Amino acid sequence: MHISHLEVHQVRNLKHVLIDCHSLANVVYGVNGSGKTSFLEALHLLGRGKSFRHRDLRLVINHDADDLIVSGKVERQTPLRTHQLGVKRTRSGHFNARMDGESVQAAVQLAAIAPLQLIDAHSFDLLEGGPLQRRQFLDWGVFHVEPSYADLWRRFQKTLKQRNQLLRHGRIDEDSLRIWTAELIPLSEAITRYRQEYLVGLADHIEVVVDKFDGLGLLGVEYYRGWRDGCSLSDVMSGDVARDKLLGTTSHGAQKGDLKIKVDGVSASDSLSRGQTKLLVYALKLAQATYYRSKMGESCIFLLDDLPAELDHRHRRQVIDCLYDLDCQFFVTGVDRHDFDGLVRENAHKMFYVEHGVVVAS
Repeated sequence: MHISHLEVHQVRNLKHVLIDCHSLANVVYGVNGSGKTSFLEALHLLGRGKSFRHRDLRLVINHDADDLIVSGKVERQTPLRTHQLGVKRTRSGHFNARMDGESVQAAVQLAAIAPLQLIDAHSFDLLEGGPLQRRQFLDWGVFHVEPSYADLWRRFQKTLKQRNQLLRHGRIDEDSLRIWTAELIPLSEAITRYRQEYLVGLADHIEVVVDKFDGLGLLGVEYYRGWRDGCSLSDVMSGDVARDKLLGTTSHGAQKGDLKIKVDGVSASDSLSRGQTKLLVYALKLAQATYYRSKMGESCIFLLDDLPAELDHRHRRQVIDCLYDLDCQFFVTGVDRHDFDGLVRENAHKMFYVEHGVVVAS
């Protein structure tokens, strides 16, 4: 799978970009503030319908424009087909996404067509941040290999929201609370099963990828399901009623799940240097991509912001080699094109120079 053609209008300082992309490596370089990250942001908008830098897309629109537009062609191998995707966001708040000329009802449909893996400065949160980032990591993986998961996850979130809203009321209707609790428990258990099964499959791929990188040690991953081991969620939530009413929220369940990541038996966030942390994030995301390829028969697309930062040349090569081995398309940014000398392969890449929001092949 790859994006063969990309057109961008009014995404930050990128007023108009029109390029043909390489099916493998695409190196985007230029000085800080030139528009490199905005270029990746436009790709993220195309594949996810949202920015990875701001929740409010109005902040992403060029200040001289009334709307932004990103469109592109996605070439898929399984099945062999070309999709035309496009997203538009107006300053007034209107959002429109289209696929093959038809309106898309939810951004999740874009994600299914063009699965993206993003690694940027915030990716450290996978190890150093709270449980939400690690749940999102797992949910990305499950969503892309289990077709029914998206609907299950939406039902779970809706039910959890309803129960929490009820708990925040001054006077609680006990019958309604029992009904929402009874509906939430099997959904939470199903979410947990999917995550646990996915992690079992992912673990083997993590081991293979980590072995390709120097200096990471013995990696271990395990899932905390969000309630005590050896207890049923039904029993736990029965004992939580008074606490939940006091706090105004549901104390246990899949929404409290977490991924425990250890290196040589010690929490990764406590034992690794900044460079090792970034390398481990790459390893985990690459393992997800190899698992996705093994299940779906093709690769996802990688967006790598500022690869040279905090990685020496040897580790950059190991990352790039893994991406080539995956036969996947990737877009990688950096300040100096020479940072990629000896990394990208001859006749298997394109270089793009960005200056003041103008992107040109070089």
